[in-house]
Amino acid sequence: MRRILVVEDDPATSRMVMMALRSAGHSPAAARNCREARRMIAEETFDLLLCDLYLGDGTGLELLRETRARPSPPPVVMFTAQGSVETAVEAIREGAFDYLAKPFKIQDLLALARRALDSAEAAGDAAAETEAPRPTMLIGNSPPMVELYKKIALAARSDSPVLITGETGTGKELVARSLHEFSPRSRRPFVPVNCGALTETLLESELFGHERGAFTGAVAAGKGLFEQAQGGTLFLDEITETSPGFQVKLLRALQEGEVRPVGSRRVVRVDVRIVAAANQDPEELMNDARFRRDLYYRLGVVRLTVPPLRERKEDIPQLAAHFLRRISERLGRPVRMTAESLARLQAYAWPGNVRELENVIERAAVLKTDLSIVPEDLEFLVGRESDAASDLGELDLVERDKIVEVLKEAAGNKAEAARRLGIERKTLYRKARRLGIDLDSPE
Repeated sequence: MRRILVVEDDPATSRMVMMALRSAGHSPAAARNCREARRMIAEETFDLLLCDLYLGDGTGLELLRETRARPSPPPVVMFTAQGSVETAVEAIREGAFDYLAKPFKIQDLLALARRALDSAEAAGDAAAETEAPRPTMLIGNSPPMVELYKKIALAARSDSPVLITGETGTGKELVARSLHEFSPRSRRPFVPVNCGALTETLLESELFGHERGAFTGAVAAGKGLFEQAQGGTLFLDEITETSPGFQVKLLRALQEGEVRPVGSRRVVRVDVRIVAAANQDPEELMNDARFRRDLYYRLGVVRLTVPPLRERKEDIPQLAAHFLRRISERLGRPVRMTAESLARLQAYAWPGNVRELENVIERAAVLKTDLSIVPEDLEFLVGRESDAASDLGELDLVERDKIVEVLKEAAGNKAEAARRLGIERKTLYRKARRLGIDLDSPE
């Protein structure tokens, strides 16, 4: 029978967790705040601490630090309804065994408690930077976001390549910047490049550099982004838009840790962490021979998926408040949003994700003469809550119906649907975004 201390200031949550632990054969005790928890930890030995992040007289992080400083400390599991990258990073750095988002399923908590108890020790001393974490722009307390924060915190500690996937507008670059900011490389450069915006020749020169006269217009030697990111992080956005030929050269650079500038015989040793992002599924592209399998395995040592906004609509009020503060500063006047307007935002499907939400809020704010955004200011969203095709013309609707029909005939197989339509997969994705088609659930 394991002795477990539950530190939770919400009586209902505390009772629920205590009952579940007793049913699982454990011996739980409860503390309502930091003071009670400190007294109990001093008086007896516990096998596990389950601790809320925010308590009435302090924080779970304070208890975590104090507990980890004791001889033979028990593992500590943090849970919270108000997560952030910063708190997740700090919890992991201070040695928390795991970080769980509220509301949680009780079976998930029990499984996590069992893993923590079965471990020989907590997840390590996470010896960390003394510098305070810098704030990021990732916003939201929903369970999918808290889970993402935890993974960022864990991945930030290593130099392993990371592949970030997610729909357009979800904030993949913000995830990449967070990985850099909370890593040991944070004092060195973060260098982003949009691979999909450059031709193969230009991209090679941009990344690897070039010698004078290497191509028309190369009037001087140029240092590549690999060199510019020396010691830091190189972010390769839209990596799946690169050609197979370029992918071979990139793979060689990653494997050998060196680049050869265009038109040069010399090689340059580079020390950079690679973070890549894709808004298409690399595994599906590999099946079409459009993305190299060996490059995927090299880049995807760690894979993070950014959830679409429709899967975390509870974050919309917090996101809206953030965008309103920023827009108000630019406009030089405060702009607020009514509860009815927020409800309308939460009813919309957001095919363009967080980027579209920011655009909608800015559009409504800029066109206001008074201080509050009301539902009438969001009339352009009416009728689009579940169907983004309402603004399409007649020919667009015909094309949309045809694509949906073929997708259904192909049982959702995007490669097969593109083949039947006589277009490339990339074109299918582009058309789907324009016509408001959910490729995973076409209707």
